[in-house]
Amino acid sequence: MAIWQFPMVVIPREGLLNTLGQVPEKLDIDNEERTEYYHLKYDGLLEEEDTFRDALTFNWWKDSTIDAIEVIHEMDKRVRRAHWGDDTYVCWKFNNGQVDNDASMSINEETGKIEELRFRADLREAGLTFLKDMIAIAEKYDWVLMDMKGNLAASQLSEVAQLIKQSSSYKFIQDPRKFLTDLVEGKIKIE
Repeated sequence: MAIWQFPMVVIPREGLLNTLGQVPEKLDIDNEERTEYYHLKYDGLLEEEDTFRDALTFNWWKDSTIDAIEVIHEMDKRVRRAHWGDDTYVCWKFNNGQVDNDASMSINEETGKIEELRFRADLREAGLTFLKDMIAIAEKYDWVLMDMKGNLAASQLSEVAQLIKQSSSYKFIQDPRKFLTDLVEGKIKIE
């Protein structure tokens, strides 16, 4: 992922309401524990039944009635399908050398239900067309958008913009030299 891409996870509002009874401002994501877990798993130091759970691993889509095929068609209208992926992992990609946007959807092979939907919006794109398109789709299907810190935003540009302004992606675009200096000095952590 390029630093100028702003990643978001799509969560159906009904998944939050059914699980938590509300739409909170933030969900728990523990990047340090996540990294440690995957290092231990890779090194073979964890048992198969050991699992890590946080907002990024939870299946918010389990109760959703949204048709995956309908969403795929909606996405296809707005961004080109990537040449990789398959029926259960659908990918979209737009990269013209100046702008690099992408999205992916995981679909349960047995049920045909969406299990995960993510996208990365290139903040260098003039007019932020891709980001606005993803927000429009999110609004159409009543989805909530989550950044990599667990912050939630309604499907409105003004709310997503608030998350963007707090992100490493935005800080880099605003002043790359200051961003890199702050990163080296430990003032910034990449999310």
